[in-house]
Amino acid sequence: MQARLIAYVPEGAAVPCVLAPGTSLRIGRGDDNDLRIPHASVSRRHAELRPLRDGGWRLVDLDSKNGSFVNGARVAQERLAGNAWLRFGDVHCEYSLLDDEAVEAQARRWLERRSQATAFTARIDALGQPPGGAPGQALLDHSLRAVVELAQCSRGFVLVVDGGRYRVAASLVLDPAFGPGQAFEGSHGAVMRALNTRAPVVFNDIGQEAWLADRASVARAGLRTLVALPLLDGPRLLGAIYADRREAGAPLTTLDVELLQAFAERCALWLAARREADGRPAPPLPDIEDWPALLAARGATTR
Repeated sequence: MQARLIAYVPEGAAVPCVLAPGTSLRIGRGDDNDLRIPHASVSRRHAELRPLRDGGWRLVDLDSKNGSFVNGARVAQERLAGNAWLRFGDVHCEYSLLDDEAVEAQARRWLERRSQATAFTARIDALGQPPGGAPGQALLDHSLRAVVELAQCSRGFVLVVDGGRYRVAASLVLDPAFGPGQAFEGSHGAVMRALNTRAPVVFNDIGQEAWLADRASVARAGLRTLVALPLLDGPRLLGAIYADRREAGAPLTTLDVELLQAFAERCALWLAARREADGRPAPPLPDIEDWPALLAARGATTR
């Protein structure tokens, strides 16, 4: 029987790893580990999953600084009798045993997602080269829908630089439970971070993230997952794509982020081609007080 370990890295995408029967898995912050967890609370060589003769695994702590835990209890070593929550430092990991049927189902789901991503990409390329001239609103709408659906989110928006200012160029709500009075609460901090770092911002179960959980708006919205992807033309900022959901669901993993970044890159390519941003530097980032008006400028469409 195989096993799967999903590391929920704070302030990042979840890191999945599958263990074949009879194989070991070394876990730590260093590059030479089988499962690298890039977090300061994790030791360079933190722990190891070692195979047992009966087909299971034993967790062995490698004298880590912040300890290894099984279902909340710190352990030096522990046989994993079944599904469990592990923790290395401050990083929680979901350990699950997978039978052959579950392995096949997981492989099918991933192939379906890759096929869906390929179809979305082809559509974006077609919209980017319309017979009559430059790509238009349909490109932004479709790019946003691709990100929202592939991220398994409920809503999202595209923020672009236009005429020396930021504006919301497209928005989408797939869940009617999000009423018109519920703005994209929680989006400001994530989008600002994506624009400042020029890197994707991903949160799974963001109630655990201190910098977002302390925001009253996030608590009101009950958000569980969000992703913000910067749109870049080389070093120049063109905007960002944002999506979120408040219902429980599969985590966004590093593999998912690779697919989502491909769409962000395609969208940025066509934005640059149609001169959505001029040659001037990007304007100052919006203040939190500016966001209600910014998001209200283009009402979200429920579809």
